[in-house]
Amino acid sequence: MKQPFLLPLLAASSTGAFTSPSTNSQRPIGVKLDAVYRDEARETSRRDVLQIIGGSFAMAMGANVMSAQALVEGNPVPTKVKKSLPEEYRQGTAALADSEEAEVLPREAYNKLSSGVIYADISQGNGETVKEGSRVNLQWVLRRSNGYFVDSSAVSDSVPFIFTVGDPNGAIAGLDEGIRGMKAGGTRRILIPPRLAYVNGVDDGLPGPIPAGFGPRQQMRRVMQVRKDVPGEYIFLEVKLTKVR
Repeated sequence: MKQPFLLPLLAASSTGAFTSPSTNSQRPIGVKLDAVYRDEARETSRRDVLQIIGGSFAMAMGANVMSAQALVEGNPVPTKVKKSLPEEYRQGTAALADSEEAEVLPREAYNKLSSGVIYADISQGNGETVKEGSRVNLQWVLRRSNGYFVDSSAVSDSVPFIFTVGDPNGAIAGLDEGIRGMKAGGTRRILIPPRLAYVNGVDDGLPGPIPAGFGPRQQMRRVMQVRKDVPGEYIFLEVKLTKVR
């Protein structure tokens, strides 16, 4: 079978040269083949470079995924702590390391509030109970409704989310409502309708917990823009209550 790049040679003259259809100029066959081989060599080199770049990108992404999966897959949560942070922020580091936040809970374990927020206790705490005005520390994991991991406090050195219950500028409305009644030390899964989630956006300084980085924030923006009116759509927050005061 003739190779594609040899097809023009069918017009070659008996003298060993071929005529270009566009210019009627003659070029030796050897020159034509050298040009083709050079083109193929450049293409091969280009593919090699792209493969190297792609491999490096995959390795970098793999490292990020491994970090993000520290909570998702039950791996030990990094224990590195920023020494410059106040004690109340360092408190609770790796609090979710031994919890079963991915556990499948029976339907009867869930409670639905009149607002549409749904919650289930994964483990009961035995400390102080959260009420209006309580200031709380939370370790958290944020997922989309399909269970896809978005972000967590463990990815950011286990710095807890701290807010005052009832403060409209503290937590997103669904979390502010869903955490009430928890006891310190407990873990709860909260399903929040988008209309009670990031309605003000996901920029720094807005009600949280705010995902870190462009990718996680963009995922939440898309949920809020595209899926906020989809029936049965929720965002999932799994929270560990590490301190109440």
